[in-house]
Amino acid sequence: MDKRRIRNRNNKLKKEKKFNWSIIIKCTIFLCIIFLASFFSILNIGNSNIINNIYINGISVSSLSREQAKEKLEPLLEDALSKEILIKYDNYETTILPAEIDFSYDIGAALEEAYSIGRTGNILSNNFRILISLFKKTNIEAPIIYDSNKLENIINNISVEIPNLVVEPSYYISNDSLILTKGSAGNYLDKEQVKQSILSGIKEQKDSINLSVAFVEPQSIDINEIHSEIYSEPQNASITQNPYSISAEQQGIDFAISIEEAQNLIDTSDSDQVIIPLTYTDAEITVSDLGEDIFGNIISTCTTKYDSTNTNRVINLQLAADKINGTIINPGETFSFNKIVGERTTKNGFAEAIIYADGELDYGIGGGICQISSTLYNSVLLANLEIVERKNHSMTVTYLPLGHDATVSYGSVDFKFKNNRSYPIKISSTLNSGVITISICGVKEKNEYSVDIVVETTQVDDFETVYEYSSSLAPGTQYIKQTGKYGYKCSTYRVLSQNGKVVSKTLISTDTYKPQKQIVVMAK
Repeated sequence: MDKRRIRNRNNKLKKEKKFNWSIIIKCTIFLCIIFLASFFSILNIGNSNIINNIYINGISVSSLSREQAKEKLEPLLEDALSKEILIKYDNYETTILPAEIDFSYDIGAALEEAYSIGRTGNILSNNFRILISLFKKTNIEAPIIYDSNKLENIINNISVEIPNLVVEPSYYISNDSLILTKGSAGNYLDKEQVKQSILSGIKEQKDSINLSVAFVEPQSIDINEIHSEIYSEPQNASITQNPYSISAEQQGIDFAISIEEAQNLIDTSDSDQVIIPLTYTDAEITVSDLGEDIFGNIISTCTTKYDSTNTNRVINLQLAADKINGTIINPGETFSFNKIVGERTTKNGFAEAIIYADGELDYGIGGGICQISSTLYNSVLLANLEIVERKNHSMTVTYLPLGHDATVSYGSVDFKFKNNRSYPIKISSTLNSGVITISICGVKEKNEYSVDIVVETTQVDDFETVYEYSSSLAPGTQYIKQTGKYGYKCSTYRVLSQNGKVVSKTLISTDTYKPQKQIVVMAK
C-alpha cells in the first residue's frame, strides 16, 4: 500500500515538473517574440523606406524611398516597352510596339503596395512581416494600363490577315432574290486568346508570339434566323409630335417560298450559292404622301477622284455606287456594305480590275469598289454615325489620306455602320466626270456637331526594292514595274466641336499599312 502511494506521488511530481517546463518554454517563446517585436520597432522607428527583399517586376526596390524607387523603375520599365514584338503564324508576320496600344505600368500603385508591406497591420504582424523579408523575396507585378480599343483594332486586323480564313455563311439581297453563300472551312483566330498572348508577351518581354490558330468548319446555316432577320411587314411613313419624329416607309419583305422549301434548297444544292426567291409588299403611305421631305438636308458629304478612262474599274465603281444609292437606314438600324452590294462576281456584273495582293498590284473581280466603301466611310464619319465594323487596306490608297479608307471583301471583311441619329438617313451616291460623291441626307438635329477627322502618324517604314530581269530589254536599260510605297502606322480620331470649341476627341482606329515593294525590271 505504501509502495503504491509512493509511486502515485512520484508520477504526480513528474507531471508537475513537465507542466512547469511547458510553461517555461511558452513564456520564453513569448518573451522572444516581444523582444523581436520591440527590436524591430526600435529598428524601424522613423524608417520611410521600403523594407528589405522587395521587388517590382523583378527589379529590386529594397531599402529605397518611394521617390528613389520610382527613379529606378521608370527608365528600366520604359526601356522594356520600347521593344517590338513579332507576331507570327505560318508565313504570316506582323509586329506590335507596346506604344501602339498606349501600354504602360502603374508604377505608383506598385510602389504603394511595396511601401505598405510591414506597415498595414498591428505591431506584431508588421514586425513578423519585416522579419520574414530577411529570408524571403517578395515580387510585386505592377498593374498594367492600355487602350483596349487600340488593341482590339490591331487584333481585328490580324484576324482577317491570316491566310486561309474560315468563310462563314453569309447572304445579301439582289432585287427579288436572297443570295445565300454556304461558306467554307478555314483558319479561325480566338481574339481573346490573342489579346492575352499579346499582353503576356509585352509583360514578359518576349521577342515573338506564335498565334494559336484552329482549323474549323463554318457555322451551320440557320434558315429560321435568316428569315427572321429579313422578314418585315410593310410600314407606313408617319409623323409624331411632342417630340417631333419622322419615320420613313418600309417595304414588307418575305420568302416567296416556305421555310421548309428554303431549307430543302440548301440541303440539296451542290453549289456554294443558294438563291431563295423573295416577295415584297409596298407600304400604303409614303413620305411624299405626308408632304414632308425628310431627306432634303445634306448632313455630310465626301468626294474622291477616279480615273474615268479605266473602263473595268469604272464599271465596278458604278455598280457599287448604284447599289448603295438611295438606301434608307432608320434609327437604330445597321448598314452592311456587303449585304447591299452583294458578292463581286462576273455573274453579278462586276469586272476584273486592279487589287492589292501580297504586297503587289494584281487583278481581281470587283477591283476598285473599296473606293466606294472608303468614300462612304468618310461621309459616315463626318455625319457622326457609329462605326460598327471597318478595316483599313493592307497598303496606302491614292484617293484618300492615311486612316480614311475602308476595305471590303465579300465573305470576310465588311464595312458596317449604325444610324445612331433620331431620324432616318438616306445614302446618296453618284459618279460624274471622274468624281465620286457620297452624301448622308436627312433631318438636321438641334444639337449638331462640327466633325473633323484627325490622323496621327506614329511610324514610317521604308519599302524594299527588288529586281527582275528581262531578255527583251536593250542592254543597260531598265524600268520601274511597280512604284514603292512607304508603310505607316497611325491613329485616327474623330474630333467634335461646337461653337468653335472642341467637345471631344475619340479614337476611331489604329491602322497599319505595309510597305509596297518597288519592282525594277532590268535587262539580262
